[in-house]
Order: sequence, then C-alpha cells, then structure tokens
Amino acid sequence: MPEPNPEQREELPEAGIVTEAPFVQGPDAATVIEPIAAVPPAPRFPPWSWWDVVAVLVFTLFIVIGFSVAALFIAHSMPEYRNVPFTELATNAGVVIGAQATAYPIVILLMFVLVRSRSHERFGSAVRWNWPGFAAPGFFLGGIVLAIVVESGSRFLPIPKSLPVDKFFNTTTSAYLMAVFGTTLAPLLEELFFRGLLYPLLRRAFRLSIAVALTGAAFAAIHGAQLGYAWAPVLSIFVVGVVFTLIRERTGSVASAFVTHCGYNFTLFSLLWVASDHYRHLEKLAG
Repeated sequence: MPEPNPEQREELPEAGIVTEAPFVQGPDAATVIEPIAAVPPAPRFPPWSWWDVVAVLVFTLFIVIGFSVAALFIAHSMPEYRNVPFTELATNAGVVIGAQATAYPIVILLMFVLVRSRSHERFGSAVRWNWPGFAAPGFFLGGIVLAIVVESGSRFLPIPKSLPVDKFFNTTTSAYLMAVFGTTLAPLLEELFFRGLLYPLLRRAFRLSIAVALTGAAFAAIHGAQLGYAWAPVLSIFVVGVVFTLIRERTGSVASAFVTHCGYNFTLFSLLWVASDHYRHLEKLAG
C-alpha cells in the first residue's frame, strides 16, 4: 500500500494511520515527531469469495463430465469393448475411475491457482492444511473407529439392499480400483473443497453449529447420487461429514480431516474385502 499524502492522513483513520496531534519536544518546541503508521490489520480469512467456490464447483462438474464422455468413447473404440453398450460402460469402474483420476488433479491445480491468486500465502497455509505430524496415525485410527461406529449404527436404519454405487463393484479389478481411488485422491479433493474452501466461508458467515451442519449437508449432497438419495445412507454420510468438519474446526487442520477421511474409507473397503472373500465373490455383498 503506497504511503498516503501527509495532507490526507487526518482523513484516513480506517487505514490504521495515527491522527493525534504531533508530539512536540525540546525547549524551543522546534522538533516535531511525525505521526507513525500503525501496524496494518491482518488480512481477512479466507481471502476467496463465494463466487470462487461456485467457480470451482462448476469447473469440477464440467471437467468430470467431459473426461467421462471422452473415456466412454475411448473405451468403446477398443476391441474388447466395441460391442458393449455405452450404458454398461458407464458403470465400468476402469472407465469411471480413469476419467475421475485424470480430472481431479486438474481441479486441485485450479484450487491452487485460485487460492494463490487471492492470497499472498502459500497454498497450504492459505487453506490451513497444517499436517498433523506424529498425530497423523491417531487421526487415521479415529477414521477407523468412526467407520465402525457408523456402520454399526446403520444396521438399525433402513439401508437399501442395493445402491447405485454397488454397480461399480462388479469385478475384482473394479473393486480394487475403487478402493485405491477412494482412499487417496477422492478424499484429498473432497477435503480441500469442503473443509479447505467451503467451510471457512460458512464459518465466517454463520455461527459454528450452522457452518458445521451446512458443510456436512453439502458433503452428503455430493454423495447423494451414489446412494440413490435414500435418506438413511445419506444421513450416515451427513454425520460423517459433520465429524470431519468438527475435526477441521478443533484442530485448525484440513490435513487432519483428510487423514481421518482416509481411515474411514479404508475401513469401509476393508470390510467389503473381508465380506467378499478378497473381492473374489462380490455377489455376497447383495446379501
């Protein structure tokens, strides 16, 4: 910020300029100490806006859809998939995960560029990544406990026997692809968006309880299609989203929520791995 004109200092109290009369010292009162500029206020957190978050969301939708369509046509051009209908290819985990695994790093790059353009901090500092260090295994263990608690509680809810996401677990290879993607890149993108970009804006606009609930609701909504919008599994995901957001709030660390998220997803895929005899008998999951 350029130094204001001395004649304008009396007119700029909001800029942190001292406006008191100059201090006079010495017997002849000839020495005058100039007013001293106060320390400027800390920049507002977060520096990005609602429009920035909307832009990231819209960009994500377009790029994921675009890469998914491209992946469908590429797969359909291969000899082994040439006679497979597009509707069936759309449930092929290799096609879907391939498209998303290509699109997600681009989305993360967009987040990086956007945050850096709005802040003079490093990306990690700006989004409050704050790796938990030696506490990371504890957060991973917390994710395991959370998954067991939520899965145990869901047994008392009317969870449908079949969900749209189950269609991606049709082969052993598909299941392993889903597991790797679901415990690495997917939680990374989701935590950067929901707890890194969205939650700080909600926390600035609302009190804690509302901000946490809205973040959890947005997190559940983004998974709604995978769950057929059935209220019981969506409620479970909402609770999980609330826990992740509370971890972000209490620790001031998006990375802590990310590690917990990885532990949670790892446990779900591990339970499926055990129940299906190492993903070799996925038909058992229907029961």
